Amino acid sequence: MGYSQEENQKTYKHEIRVDVFQLIVLPAIELTYEHFIDPQSSWGGTVLINFDNSMDYRSENFEISPFYRLYFQKEVEANQGFFAQAFMSLTQGNFDEYDGDPNQTDTTIGIAAGALFGTKWVNKKKASFEISIGIGRYLNNLDITAYPRINFSIGKRF
Repeated sequence: MGYSQEENQKTYKHEIRVDVFQLIVLPAIELTYEHFIDPQSSWGGTVLINFDNSMDYRSENFEISPFYRLYFQKEVEANQGFFAQAFMSLTQGNFDEYDGDPNQTDTTIGIAAGALFGTKWVNKKKASFEISIGIGRYLNNLDITAYPRINFSIGKRF
């Protein structure tokens, strides 16, 4: 005759990630915090600090971007698998003005909105790896209308 004890499963509600794609390509550092609302949704924020805005890929010096994410997974584990995300961004950058003086730059504050999709894997030690791609569109800047969002992030749940 025997009995079993219920295993006490810890619930993880937070995750922090660093984007290795931005570190290699720009160089920039992009940190993301994600809070899990339930097994299929979360909210969070991303901060990007660009150390070299001379590249065409991302010309912002700084970006802060809150987001809301929905997961569409079949796995038993929560908050992983395929996802779609909507975001808003507030950016600051120095953009070249080509009105005759090639050395003139303009500091611009940008407001953008966009969406991305991707997938996330989480191992048993709660380390995560995420790949996503999307696009943002500036709502207040007519010179630069859209920009890509490409991410390869590694993180940790706690």
